[in-house]
Formats: sequence, structure tokens, C-alpha cells
Amino acid sequence: MNLIITQHFDAVEVRIIQSPIIVSYEVVRREISPVDGKLRIKMALTDGGLAEFVAYVSDVGGKISLLKYSFHWQNSKGKLKQRWDNAAHHPQLPNYPHHVHKEDGAVLAIMTVPDIFYFIEQIEQLL
Repeated sequence: MNLIITQHFDAVEVRIIQSPIIVSYEVVRREISPVDGKLRIKMALTDGGLAEFVAYVSDVGGKISLLKYSFHWQNSKGKLKQRWDNAAHHPQLPNYPHHVHKEDGAVLAIMTVPDIFYFIEQIEQLL
């Protein structure tokens, strides 16, 4: 087990619990090894929508490095609101592979790599 990753995952859960727009959550996967960790959480939102994220992180010199991620947000009818991810399927975009899928179907480059805290903050601001 890795203390840096454990503390990071614990901080994520505290942030979820403190968020005024998250009514409940389920930890689907939480695995921590000596060098990396995987976290997947589903969250029910106050407007009936859902948010889910998957994060694969590593400890690089005592700091969290986000290796693979998907931050998915949908409305109460199951329609995509936004999804930030780094799946390697839009090589034409600047800062590939980081991008965001928008509600209207557009896929845009993102220059700053999001983290779980940014994801929650964005939903809070937009709800």
C-alpha cells in the first residue's frame, strides 16, 4: 500500500462528502499498490443527474501523477453533459490525448489536465 495515494483517495472522498451537489456516492473500485492506484466512484447529484470517474494514478517522487482518467457527467435522462478523458482517440487535438466531450457532440482540446477535484468543482459551478 502507498501512503501518498491512500491520502489522495481519502481526500477525494472527503471532497465528495462535503460537496453540496452530491447526494450519495458508491466506491466501485479502490485499489492501491506500492506504486499506483485505481479509483472509480459513481455519484448521484441533486438535480437527478449522475457523475462517475475513473482515475489511475501513480506516486512519482511523493506526488500524485494522473496516468489515465475519465470524468463523466450526465443529466437525469442519461444524456451526456460533459466528459473529460485522455483516451487516445483524437490525435489531431492540441495537448493530445487530453480532451473534453461536450453536450452538443463537440470534442475540444483541454490545455490543463483536470483532476478529480476540478471535475467536482466544474459540476458545482454549472449546476
